[in-house]
Parts: sequence; structure tokens; C-alpha cells
Amino acid sequence: QHPLANQEMSLDDYLSHPHAMIAISDGVKALIEQALIDKPQRKMVLRAYHLEAALAIVDTLPIIITVPADLAYLVAERYDLVVKPLPFQFTPFDYSMIWHARCEHSPAQEWLRSVVREECSRLIAKRIEDMGLN
Repeated sequence: QHPLANQEMSLDDYLSHPHAMIAISDGVKALIEQALIDKPQRKMVLRAYHLEAALAIVDTLPIIITVPADLAYLVAERYDLVVKPLPFQFTPFDYSMIWHARCEHSPAQEWLRSVVREECSRLIAKRIEDMGLN
């Protein structure tokens, strides 16, 4: 069990414990580094190309993996993970939708995009609430 599993995680705890980085999450890494610009660097001990690869090691190495809350929600139960809020202010990143230019002003497409946007926002907010991260 991770040494921080049963306690609140302070910023010092977060910075002093080993971390794993998922290669595909360089955008998340950049946002975290920006939020911690005046703080000591995290101890990065593992860089994996897939979240599943990093999670396979979690049982053997007490590491911290920082991922978006909705992603943590999807894997926490399956891997018996402890999910904690970040101990610092973090600006959430935006999700984007992409569509063909010819659909830009289509009423049906505009409606569908608004439904997808609202439902995704609602789903992410519910997952954050379910994990007690709000």
C-alpha cells in the first residue's frame, strides 16, 4: 500500500514521492509544471507509453500517477487505486470537438455538438463528485 493512501496529501508529499509519467499525457505534464513553476521538480522514476503499463507497476512500486479525474475514474476500481485531489491549484484543460467545415452551420450538427458538450460536462462533473474530488 502507498504510504500516502490513508492520509491527506500535502504539496510536500506530492513533490517528494516518486512519480510515473504517461508519454501520451505531455499536455498534462506541461500544465502541472506550469502550476508548480516555483516548486522543486517532481521525482520522475517511470515514463510509460500507456497508462495500463504504468498501472501494471503500481502494485510493486509506490508511485504517484497524475491523470485527469475522468480517466482516474475509469481505472481506479479495476486497479484498486487510491484517488486524491491535487494539493495545488490546477487549471483544468479543455476538451475539443472537431468537425468538417461544411457542418459548421448545420442546425442538426450544432444541436448534436451542444448535446455532446453538455453531457460530457455533466459526466465529468459526476465522476469528480463520485470520487470526492470536488
